[in-house]
Amino acid sequence: MYSEIFRPTDLSELLGNTEAKDILKAYLTTEPFSKAVLLTGPPGIGKTTMALCAAQTFGFDALEINASKSIRSFEDVEKIRDSCRSAVNIRSFLNGNTKRKTCVILDEVDGSDPHAQKKIIEWIQDPTRSVPIICTGNELPTVFKRNSDYIENIRCFPPRPQDIQTLFPKEDVPTLLKECQYDIRRMIHRIQYGVSDVLPKYTLPPTGLNPEMSFVLKQKMFGLPNVLECHDGTPDTSHLSETIEKYMTGGKRVRNAVASKRLKKPVLDK
Repeated sequence: MYSEIFRPTDLSELLGNTEAKDILKAYLTTEPFSKAVLLTGPPGIGKTTMALCAAQTFGFDALEINASKSIRSFEDVEKIRDSCRSAVNIRSFLNGNTKRKTCVILDEVDGSDPHAQKKIIEWIQDPTRSVPIICTGNELPTVFKRNSDYIENIRCFPPRPQDIQTLFPKEDVPTLLKECQYDIRRMIHRIQYGVSDVLPKYTLPPTGLNPEMSFVLKQKMFGLPNVLECHDGTPDTSHLSETIEKYMTGGKRVRNAVASKRLKKPVLDK
C-alpha cells in the first residue's frame, strides 16, 4: 500500500503540525522525561507516524504498542513497565549501541481499559522512569485529562489540501479530502485502489406481526434506518456478473489505470 511504502521516516518529511513537531523535539531532547506527550486528533491524519518519525529522528528505538488491544489490565502495564526498566533495549545492547535509548509509543491509548489507564498514569509519574512515553488517541481520556500536570496534550490536525496537492498533482485533492472526511490514509487508499463497489441493499419481507410493524413505523417516524433493510444476501448473482464484466475480459483480469501505476520495490541483486 502507498500509505506504508511511502510512509515518512524523518520528522522533517511530515507536512503540517509544526507546533506538535516542535513540542516533540523539545520533549525528546530534554532529560529527565518527567512528563508524557499525548497526540490527539481524528483518525488517519498521521499521529502514529509522527510519533515514530520523532523517535527515529532523535535517535530512539521505537517500542510501538497498540494499547487498545494489548493494555487491558494492570498486569499488562506492569509487564511493559518492567521491560523498560533499562533505557536501552536488548537489540541495541547486543549490537553494541548503548547510547540508542528506547521510546515507548502507546498507540490508541483512548481505547485501552480505563482502569489500566490509571496504571499508565502511575508509570508516567514514577520518578525512576528512564524512557520517554508518547501516546496517541482520537480523544483525550478522562483519566489523562485529570492528570494534565504530567501529560502534555497536543491536538493534531490534517495537513492543508494545498500541501497534499503537491504530492498528487493530477488528483483533485480538496474533493477527495471532503469525500474521505479528511482522513489522509483513506484518501491515499482511494487514489491507489479507486472507489469500492457498493453492495446492493435488500429489504426483508415483513412478517406482519404487530410488534414488528409497530417498530418499523417508529423507525420511519423518527427518520431512522429501516431495520428490515440489509445487504443483499439472496442467490441473485447480478452484482457478481457486473463485477466480472467490469474487471474480466477474455478470462483475464484487466488492470485498471490506478493499479497499473503501482510502484514496485527495487529488487537488490544477490
